[in-house]
Amino acid sequence: MAFDVSAAFASAKDKSLSKLLLSAAKPFLKEFGEVVNVTINSSARTLKIEVLPLGEQESIWVELTGYALATDETGRGWLTFDQLSTSRQWLTRVAEKALPERRLKLPSATPMALLQTML
Repeated sequence: MAFDVSAAFASAKDKSLSKLLLSAAKPFLKEFGEVVNVTINSSARTLKIEVLPLGEQESIWVELTGYALATDETGRGWLTFDQLSTSRQWLTRVAEKALPERRLKLPSATPMALLQTML
């Protein structure tokens, strides 16, 4: 059985990037709850965030499939995605209505060039 170096590197990169995104997401989402976990799979283009909402006993997850990074004409960074799903059907429907363009505005200090090379 051969060792796949590129798959091992991709897995290690995704784990490292997941930890980095976890630390970035915590302050960004703290008004809504505690970010428990962030998992990224760059080859499958999926990003999954687990959050324990304020006042709740059970965490929820949000998964973005087909994610990409984009910059608009003003230089503002966006996280775009093909599909959004959550662990709650009603929340998925709310998100679909709230995000019809399937994109999320990133904080102005987001290092877009660096993220685009990593993702």
